[in-house]
Parts: sequence; C-alpha cells; structure tokens
Amino acid sequence: MDIEANGKRARASSSSSLTGGDRLSSLPDCLIHHIMSFMKARQVVQTCVLSTRWKHLWRSVPCLDIDVEEFETTGSNPPREAWGKFEDFTDHLLIPNNISIALLDTFCLHVSGMYKSYRGQHATRWIRHGIKYSTRAPGMQRQGLSSSSWHLRKLYLSNLYLDDNFTEHVSSGCQNLEDLELKGCYCRTFHEISSHSLKNIILKDCEFSKLSAITSPALKSLVIESDGYSRIPSLLVITAPAVAYLLLDVTASNFYGGVSFEEMPSLGKASIHLRCDEVESKLSQNQLKLLCSVSNVTSLVLSGFTTMVLGEDPVTFPNFRNLRTLLLDNCDLSDNFKTLEHFLKNSPDLEKLTLRCCKNLKHTEIIYRDDDVRLLVELLLTISANLPKNNIKLTKVD
Repeated sequence: MDIEANGKRARASSSSSLTGGDRLSSLPDCLIHHIMSFMKARQVVQTCVLSTRWKHLWRSVPCLDIDVEEFETTGSNPPREAWGKFEDFTDHLLIPNNISIALLDTFCLHVSGMYKSYRGQHATRWIRHGIKYSTRAPGMQRQGLSSSSWHLRKLYLSNLYLDDNFTEHVSSGCQNLEDLELKGCYCRTFHEISSHSLKNIILKDCEFSKLSAITSPALKSLVIESDGYSRIPSLLVITAPAVAYLLLDVTASNFYGGVSFEEMPSLGKASIHLRCDEVESKLSQNQLKLLCSVSNVTSLVLSGFTTMVLGEDPVTFPNFRNLRTLLLDNCDLSDNFKTLEHFLKNSPDLEKLTLRCCKNLKHTEIIYRDDDVRLLVELLLTISANLPKNNIKLTKVD
C-alpha cells in the first residue's frame, strides 16, 4: 500500500479495492488521527503493526491519553508490576522526537490513587518531556517547526506529583494552552497558577499549601473543588476579569486565609458550596465579602452559608441587580429570614427562588388575595410533607 504525505488519501492496492478489505487505511491521515484521538495511548501505539502505512501514523496523533489502567489486568497483577510496565511505556513514548509532541492538541496523563507511592519523580520527568521539550526540542528544526508552532490546547493530569517547575512551564512554555484540569494532584509547592491563554481551569481534590494566586486575564470558567486535602494558611487571590462561570466547592478550613476575588464584571453564573467545620477560617467568617464578589451574576447557588452572612448592617448587603435565579441549599435561615429578606429587596429582577433543605426554617408567612386561595391551598398541600414543624401564617390582603 502506498503512503502519501500531508494527510492525502492513500491509494489502496488493486487487490484491496477488489476485495474491499482495508477500507480504514484508505481514509485520509486526518480522519485516522481523529479516530485515534478516542483511543488510549497504548492502543494508539499498537496500531503500528497493522500495515506499512500505519507504522508511523501514531507518532503524529493530535491527542495523547496515557493511563496506567491500560496496564492493569484482572487476577494476580500487583500494582508494582502494572506500574513497572506503565513506567517503561511512558518513558519510551515521551522520549524527545519519538512522538511529535509539537503537534499535540490534547495531552492526558492519568494515574489512579493506588499508585501514590510510585508516582513521585516520574511525573516530573514525564511532564518535562511532554511540555518543556516541546518548546525547545531540537527535533523541531528538523520538522520545520518553531516553538511558537507548538499548539497544545488541553492538558489533563490526574493523581500526579507536580512542583513549581510545572507552573513555570504552563506560564511561559504553553502559550496556546486553553484548558487545564488537575485532579487529585499533589501541588504543595505551587505558589501561583498564571497564564495569559488559559480559558478553563479545573482544580479538583488537589493538595495545596502555598498557593496564593490564580491569574488569567482570558479565563472563562473556574472550578475549585476541595474536600479536606488542602491547607492554605495565606489569602488566595483570584484575578480573572473575563470569567463567566465560577464553581467553588470547598471545606472552609482548607482555605484558612480566605479567598479574594478581584472584580469579575463578566460573571454570569456562580455556585458556592461551603462546608464549615470546627476550625474557624477567614473564608467562613467573610461570607458577606464572598457574596459581594459575585454580585453581577444572573444565576446564583449558595450552599452551607450561615447567618453570619448578614451581620447587623443591611447597608453592607450587595445589590444583585442582574440576578434572575437564586437557590439556597442547606443554608441557615434562623436569623428570622433577614438574609432572605435582603436578597429579595436587593434583587429587583429575581424570577425564581428555591429553598432546599434550609436549616431552622420554622416560620413562614404567606400573603394572599381572594383570587389566590385555590393556588395557595395547592401550594400548602405540596410542601406540607417537607415542613412538619413549620408554623405557617396566612395573611389576607384586599
């Protein structure tokens, strides 16, 4: 079978045409690479044995997804054995010039938590090969590529040890990086995550202890989820003026120094879930300041907020001039509904309000007219099972 460069359709042999045998190989390189993008890295490399044409196709695949689970087998395959195979494969795969890293659009490297004792220095080496060499690789000149032509856009890492060198690579070496997702990664030496190109950041259950800043002027979406892994004593300052979506789902004591958001005029949707434990933190004490940071939103979900939100001075409560939808989930309303009252007074365009499992919801007053009585009865019958101890006061107006 003949091979043509630059992604042109390969000419199938006459015998293949007559039998209709190898139709997949007759596809253009770009389509084959697209199919490979849905495969794990080990499967991609194994395609080299299919035919002469496939021998080197895997080297220029746009998506590289390396996963230790590919090396696990059912039965008596201990973690050490699976890790050894995974390590050898990854070391050889990421040798500079072995694969066209400069052509990668997406790079994924996944290690499950059971390999925690093995994952230390190896991740640093693999990331250095996957990122640092891509901007300085001498093979680029051979391929006619410069560092500016390296166009990795998506980077997904799971359960890896990462150090400050990684954040430096992201800041200076990944000029086109748009999506960064870190899950379960050990990032205790991180001081700052900074990028001029990042549009989406997901930090889920990572371990931080020194992180003090997240800065990205192009950022559109920021997700931070942490459940007991981090302990950040200093203030975390987030500068993302273009962010449109924010999800903050954390244990408050993990961010002992608090979280501060610079102005976010483009923010449209925000979900803030606080889990407050026995340890007091500035994040749990400054809930009102957190609300002020998201006052531009049209949709807001709050979970775990306490009566400390309001304080004694209603003047300090922010104006939610754009708010259309508000959900209060598992929030403490034992302040005689003052917090809820100020939300309603300061949200002139509010269209939908949902209260879900809010604590101390004991007294409810419903004001109605004669023409509302039928709907009112239907409402009470609907919610009565969920409010067994609630005192409902009915007030009729003319």
